[in-house]
Amino acid sequence: MVVILALTLTICGCACFYLASPNQKWLSLVPPRRPLLAAASLLLGAGLVSWIAALRPLAGFFVTLHVAMVCLFVFPYSAALRSFGRGN
Repeated sequence: MVVILALTLTICGCACFYLASPNQKWLSLVPPRRPLLAAASLLLGAGLVSWIAALRPLAGFFVTLHVAMVCLFVFPYSAALRSFGRGN
């Protein structure tokens, strides 16, 4: 159960980081940047704490980095595929 919570927090934190980017393609309007960065930092911090609670500290740290790396790699491509499917 803690692993699912940690995964959800980490993915939501990465989504907030992506939405705070000026080059994001998910929303047509650019949302305010500072609240999203603050939310992303809090969510990723909570995700890190959850991963550490579920695993050992070093393993939790590296799992957080790996999940964030995969999310931040996939999010721009998912937005590009979505716009490609619409024909834009």
